[in-house]
Amino acid sequence: MTGAWSQKRGPSLPGGLVRLARPLQLAIWTGSTVVLGLSAAFRFRPDWFLALVVVAVGGVALQGYITHGLNDLYDWQSGTDQTTPGRISGGSHVIRDGLLDGRRIGVTVAVASAAYVGLLLWIGVWRTEVLWPLGIIALGASIFYSLPPLRFCYRPLAGEWLGIFPAMTAGVLAAGLAVQQVLTPVLWVTAVLQGIICVASVMQHHLVDIDSDWGAHPPKRTSPAYWQRRVGRPGSEVAMFYLALAFVVSLAAAVLVAPRFLWSAALCVVGVFLASRTQQGDQENETRSDYGLKFLGAVNALGYVAIAVLVGWH
Repeated sequence: MTGAWSQKRGPSLPGGLVRLARPLQLAIWTGSTVVLGLSAAFRFRPDWFLALVVVAVGGVALQGYITHGLNDLYDWQSGTDQTTPGRISGGSHVIRDGLLDGRRIGVTVAVASAAYVGLLLWIGVWRTEVLWPLGIIALGASIFYSLPPLRFCYRPLAGEWLGIFPAMTAGVLAAGLAVQQVLTPVLWVTAVLQGIICVASVMQHHLVDIDSDWGAHPPKRTSPAYWQRRVGRPGSEVAMFYLALAFVVSLAAAVLVAPRFLWSAALCVVGVFLASRTQQGDQENETRSDYGLKFLGAVNALGYVAIAVLVGWH
């Protein structure tokens, strides 16, 4: 990989790899995926903890290094990460700060991909073969989220529905299967809600980068950017829409599946309030709102563990 990707070469490979993984996002979304899979269990098969650890390691490889690595590479190439004013958006900044170049990121993505596929093959044989299609769906969604020519995150609606949502939903299902080796209605609803809530958070995450995204080559037309630039409405309304969708799903699931999903419904109301307070163009305010929805995702997952412990596993 040459050109703009390799203009800055830095000596700090360990530091670069840590930052490339984006520890905050990784801890919240991969961590909550594993926790939610555990919380949705109604039985614990032998060696469930080790199986859950394998899923967690696979999640680190997938989100931390495959998804984020490709996103850093191609967002730098398009130019959006070269001009973004964001502190926690606009990639990990490892290329900008000279910590990693394109070649090293490419090698990291390749190694993480090999590790992920190896773990997927092994755990599918060990636990259940149903993990294989789930793992493949998550891998494909993560790769083509940024990789040309599909580049889902550069197209409105495609980034969330073909990239983020299937990857996160498959992750929760995989974590649940690792524990109990069977799909249940509670696990399915938990996975779908995680996918929608994560989508809402990422839409809020895009707000600071709208100008940089719109001026990239090719333009990165995320849903909030399209909504703000083409429709003329605040980009934060996209996050509010997805939180409202999660609220409706939560209420329906509380009635039809289990009352526990009222927890997500309540948090979605909080999330809509936070997103509605976003001040368009105020980077500090947009960043605070971004933090708020990220931590809302973490609280959602931890709440279900508390429910399972205090009220009982379903």
